[in-house]
Amino acid sequence: MPNKLITKEKTKMEQKTLINQEWDQIFNYKVDNFVNHAFPLFLFTKRLYEKVTEVGCKDLLFMSREGQFLKKLFDRYCEIQTAHGKVLNVKTHYFYGSRNSIMKASVESLDQEKFASLFKFFNICMSPKNFMYSIGFSDEQIQAVRETFGRKTNSMVLNFKHSALFKKLKQNQTFVHIYENNRQEQARALDAYFKTLQINYQKDGLFFVDIGYHGTMQDLIFKFFHGKVKVTGFYLKSRAEQSANNQKIGLLGDKNNRQLFGAKITQYDCYNYEQILRADHGRCLGYSVDSANLGKPMIDPNPTDPNVYMRLVKKLQDQIFEKFTTIAEKTCRELQDIESMCVIYNYHLVKNKTKDDFKWIMDMQDSHKDDFGFVGYPGKMFSKGIKKFVFKIKDWRFLVSNGGYIKKLTRKISQK
Repeated sequence: MPNKLITKEKTKMEQKTLINQEWDQIFNYKVDNFVNHAFPLFLFTKRLYEKVTEVGCKDLLFMSREGQFLKKLFDRYCEIQTAHGKVLNVKTHYFYGSRNSIMKASVESLDQEKFASLFKFFNICMSPKNFMYSIGFSDEQIQAVRETFGRKTNSMVLNFKHSALFKKLKQNQTFVHIYENNRQEQARALDAYFKTLQINYQKDGLFFVDIGYHGTMQDLIFKFFHGKVKVTGFYLKSRAEQSANNQKIGLLGDKNNRQLFGAKITQYDCYNYEQILRADHGRCLGYSVDSANLGKPMIDPNPTDPNVYMRLVKKLQDQIFEKFTTIAEKTCRELQDIESMCVIYNYHLVKNKTKDDFKWIMDMQDSHKDDFGFVGYPGKMFSKGIKKFVFKIKDWRFLVSNGGYIKKLTRKISQK
């Protein structure tokens, strides 16, 4: 008899679920746990669909490069909604741009430009080379400046914005000539690129989708149009300031929306999406000024990004897309608690991180190159052991702080 009771209790433990067996089978953290990012990405896509419907958006622009996979998910969600009789009259576009390329087209003359979007976050320590790279100078143009500016081109200085070195750079004739030529040509080319999209943005405004967090590209585009075109950005996470005509809306986390359901869970680890949402192409360097191809985006031909995508990202994205589709194809009845479930599974996604998950994150970060404000990735200065330890401490604090909330949310669903 005791053995039968033990066996019965063991069976109950084996059948223990987070929400219910069907949904837990979809979650299935034991097989490629990171594929469960399909749940928070579904939540983002669902909310994006609802927001787009609410504001009456006609054209939705997904920013390269993270927007490539986000667009794929949104288009799939729309297909499924259409199959259920819900048609959304919105056209999606893939918008080629980078902070560097948009800044190059949006800056004013040197005597007026303050470079606020750059210095707001990257003024602590910078070199003339980093600065020029950030505002869209090519390697050849930086080399041309170096030939007249000297070896100080690579010198890192504190408070670069107010440094004597920056003042000296702005007096260098080679720099001034390239800067003026770049901004005038690229402003004309970016304007031509916008026109190829065939969007009535003067009347309807512009709606962008991106990962977030500060909305720098959105600010630069708003500046490019001199504040005369209303710009709205939908982000995974937003911690940015906004105005009536330059709105930024976070759908998994938003510092301006403290009532956003589940945000303290879904906004955690949002930086991982920079790696998960990698694209199959390099960054946008600018826009063609050639009359025959005026405005055509110029993509970095360096094979590093496409190679990293094929080696580390494509398989994960394909698996996320498949699981995302499985979730989206559920009936309305089955999806009635989906927001709560996405929050719960997001928590358990963090809780069940594996050695392979940590390794993937660190491999991706080692392959990451920031091209705005500084060149390289600051985390590279630390060993993998230290980074892994820091990640685990952060995760532990997150899990302890939010465990009670998740238990209450799980109990609420199970009691229905």
